[in-house]
Amino acid sequence: MAPSFDPQTGLFYVNARRIFSIFYLTATGKPEGWGGRDRNLWANSTLRALDYRTGKVVWNHEIGNGESISGILTTAGHLLFSADNSGNLLALDPTTGKTLWHLNAGGQMTASPMTYELDGRQYLILAVQDILYAFALPPPLPSH
Repeated sequence: MAPSFDPQTGLFYVNARRIFSIFYLTATGKPEGWGGRDRNLWANSTLRALDYRTGKVVWNHEIGNGESISGILTTAGHLLFSADNSGNLLALDPTTGKTLWHLNAGGQMTASPMTYELDGRQYLILAVQDILYAFALPPPLPSH
């Protein structure tokens, strides 16, 4: 769940989670060893943009029910990449949080998305469970 900072917007992006559990004063005999609590009765996740100077929330983008484990990537091309809990890779406007593009990747993103350049083309790579995806725009057409 790596956060990200965008110097163009001055915003710091984090996954915020609300999680509810029940705690017991006495041992319940559960073998998990969670210190006498029922873990994760309910959770909800939100991608949150914070003004790093004031700490104020600028926008929220609901990720969905459950704990989000995806990281966040901002790019110099003014895009923010992350994922929701329904298995969608998201490209958001980092200023507004508006969804610009999405793709159902078939599972929960298990690491932060990464980007790299190879032979003049920019790639986006991400891990979804045990699958590795790589995206790139088509190469430029040859000039005549």
